[in-house]
Amino acid sequence: MAKTEILSNLGIGSGINTTELIKALVDADTAASTENLDNLEEKTKDKISTFGILKSNLKDFKDIANQIQTQANYGFVGNSSDATVATLDTTSDKAGSTIDSSLTVTTLASAHTLTGPSLNSASAAVGERTITINFGTWSADPTAGGGQSFTSNGQTQISVSTTASSTLTDLRDAINNAATDSDNDGEKDVLASIIYDGSNYMLMLKSEMGASNEMKVTDNHGTPAYAYDATDGAQLTQRVAGVNSAFTVDGISMTRSSNTVDDLFDGFTLNLKKTSSSAVRISSSVDLENVKALLDGYVSTYNEVMANLKAMGANDPIDNENDGALIGDSTLRQIMADLRSMTTTALGGYEGGPYYLSYLGISTLRDGSLAFDQTKLDAQFKAQPEIVRSFFTNNYSTSNSNISIAAFDFVNTQPGSYAFATNGSTHTIGGVSATKSGDNYSVSSGDPKGLTITIANGSGITSGTVYYGKSFLNRLTDKLDTYLKFNSILDQRVNNFNDTLQTISDKRAALEDRIAKLTERYARQYSAMESTIATFQETGNMLTSMLETKKD
Repeated sequence: MAKTEILSNLGIGSGINTTELIKALVDADTAASTENLDNLEEKTKDKISTFGILKSNLKDFKDIANQIQTQANYGFVGNSSDATVATLDTTSDKAGSTIDSSLTVTTLASAHTLTGPSLNSASAAVGERTITINFGTWSADPTAGGGQSFTSNGQTQISVSTTASSTLTDLRDAINNAATDSDNDGEKDVLASIIYDGSNYMLMLKSEMGASNEMKVTDNHGTPAYAYDATDGAQLTQRVAGVNSAFTVDGISMTRSSNTVDDLFDGFTLNLKKTSSSAVRISSSVDLENVKALLDGYVSTYNEVMANLKAMGANDPIDNENDGALIGDSTLRQIMADLRSMTTTALGGYEGGPYYLSYLGISTLRDGSLAFDQTKLDAQFKAQPEIVRSFFTNNYSTSNSNISIAAFDFVNTQPGSYAFATNGSTHTIGGVSATKSGDNYSVSSGDPKGLTITIANGSGITSGTVYYGKSFLNRLTDKLDTYLKFNSILDQRVNNFNDTLQTISDKRAALEDRIAKLTERYARQYSAMESTIATFQETGNMLTSMLETKKD
């Protein structure tokens, strides 16, 4: 502190600015501690903020990975030489086979449709009655007379009751409210509606498609009016019989209860549109353009995220002002190591695997960033189309149609290919002892822990392979979830930093208390000095006055 700043008010006491002197002494004693606390607080707040940005970056990465997963078409598309007859659509993650077949559609599936009787309005009374609807197969139309019989398909019957004041609309609503989806296919077993033919209003009942979904309707009214039953007399009129679709694929005759066939080709749905007198060619072809765009998007996102994380932990050897807020942070290093390792991890549990990202044309450059070679993807995909599915979707399959996966544990069952073997008394899955219960075989330890398979009764299967593959994107999102979940290591680190801020606050309070005490101590000391000096000055003044008086 400059001399002119300390010395002032000459002629008053000591002439020293004791207030500034005391402040200078206190600052000299505590400045280093104050500066250390300020620096630590600033760095801690920077770390909290940066961890928030880090978590946001990882969440954005997960969101983009999920978007990529939902947009994938797995590289195959279905084709039809006549889309008016049938279409072939890619519908699942197993669209990984080449299809080239001849299709002839003989019959389209239809829903059993009944109508009647005619009424003058939708609000006309239908009277008190109880109507019951069963589902199954008629041997013949009950109106034809003769030996008609009905065989139930086992679906739940529905029963509704009306009152004397109930209207046609009330009856329709009661049936729709009572209808169930007993086969859990997303469609109710029966749909009731009211139609107007230009003169009269009629109840219409329509079942699900297929020959086994026809309706038997009974009516307890004295003169049945809403019955379709050989015993009661058919009072409802059959407009359309329940019929299965019939078609031929490569000379093989087939039937289905629907015109939507999703179990013919893995990963594809065949949609029958109309009958055909000549064969239609259905096929699949490779279309990697969307896959290329998705993989390119993943590589770009990965590189952006890793660049951001690298900046957070940057170390500038010349100017530490340019260092990242998380320089040397172990958690940041672990996250970056985890993301890098994902690119080289084998993807097991797929037929023909294991697969690697490099098979898709994705490679790691010397600076740690990723590059995507589309020409390499083209070549690899033509040789092994399964590799595309390993990037986008999980795999649950077996080497034999008589072996099926009954259950597995998402937490404990590890992805992999597991050999099944049994000699009647000893059973293993993936080399681990399995427990047999009926047709089921379960494992409670090792990598296949939680896996249960079913062997078709009477098939005689004694060996096979079970595949459980977790896709790259699923593995990535699982890894990101470990950092994004509640109370993750990121949350714990932020909590620790907040504890540090509280400690800094406590130390700052203690330092302020020390400053106050030092200030008070120095004030007392200099107050005593000033008092002594004032006494000396007063004595001097008195002596000077006395000398002046004696002189006079």
